[in-house]
Amino acid sequence: MKMRMDNYLFFDIETTGLSADLSAITVIGCCPSDGACVQWFNEDGFSQKQILADFLSFCKDYKTIISFNGAAFDLPFLTAKIREYGFSDSLSSKEHLDLYQKLRRYRHLFPFRSFRQKNFEDYLGIKRKDSISGKKVIKAYQSWLKTGDTALKDQILLHNKEDLTGLRAVFQLLCYPSLESGSFTVQNAEFVSSGFTAGLSLRHPFPAAAHFEKDGMSLQIEKDSACFSAKFGEDMTLRHYYPNPKDYYYLPEEDIIIPKSMGSFVDRKARIPASPSRCYSKFKPSQDFLYDTQALQSFLHHSIIYLMNPAD
Repeated sequence: MKMRMDNYLFFDIETTGLSADLSAITVIGCCPSDGACVQWFNEDGFSQKQILADFLSFCKDYKTIISFNGAAFDLPFLTAKIREYGFSDSLSSKEHLDLYQKLRRYRHLFPFRSFRQKNFEDYLGIKRKDSISGKKVIKAYQSWLKTGDTALKDQILLHNKEDLTGLRAVFQLLCYPSLESGSFTVQNAEFVSSGFTAGLSLRHPFPAAAHFEKDGMSLQIEKDSACFSAKFGEDMTLRHYYPNPKDYYYLPEEDIIIPKSMGSFVDRKARIPASPSRCYSKFKPSQDFLYDTQALQSFLHHSIIYLMNPAD
C-alpha cells in the first residue's frame, strides 16, 4: 500500500534572506498530491503581497501542508508576511507536517551526517537538473532584477521546482515512523537452528533497502517486505525488549527487570535504572508461540523499536 497523499500540499519558498523583517519572498512553490507544480514569482521585487495572496487562495482547501524544516523557516517567514499585510492567517489552521522534524529521530539510521534535504535526495538516487544552492538563488534573483535575463528566472524557478520534487520523494521516508509504530503484518514465523525468524509485510514500502542490527537481532528490508531474525541465547531463550525502560529497574545479578513500583522490595544496591539495552525479559518460546498472533506482534513490534532506536 502506498503512503496516502490525498489533500496534502507540499510547499517551499525562496527569499532574499533569512529575516522576514529585512527580506522578501521571491518564489512560492507548491505541489499538490497529483504532482503538478504551481509557482508564483516576484517579478519586480515588489510583488510579494500579490504572490502571497495567490498562494493563500490556492491552498485554502488543503488540510495538510508539508515542508522540509519549514517549522524553523518557511512557515514563520510566511506567517510574518501574512501579519505584515494584514491577511487572514489561514495557514495556522492547517496541519503542518515537517519532514525534517519527523525524520531527525532516525538520523543515526541513515548513511550521512548532514541532515539536509539534498542528503536525502542523494540517498534516494534523485539527480537534480539545477546546479545552484539556496545562497546562489539569492544572487541569481538580484541579477534578474538588474538585467531581466530570463535564463536567471528559469534557473530560480527550476531550483524551487526541484526542491518540491525532492520533498515529494523524501515524503516516502515516513515509512520509518510507520514501521516503528507497528504498521506491519506477520506473514510467517519459524524456529531455525540458531534462533527465530519472521517474514513481515510492511504497510508503507521503503524506497531504499535498509538493514538494522543490534544485540543478536536484525531486520532486512526490501520495499514492502522485511525479514526479522533473532539468535537464541545459550539457554535457548529470546530477549523481549520493552520500549519504556524508564518504568523499570534492572537487577544485574539476576539479569532481570522489575517495575519501579516494586523497587521498594529490592535492596537499592542490587538495582539500577533500566536502559534500552537492559530492559528485557527472557523467555523460552514454545511451538505455540509461532501461532500466537498477539504475542508475535508484540515481540516483533518491540524488537523493531529497539533496533530502530539509538544505542544507550
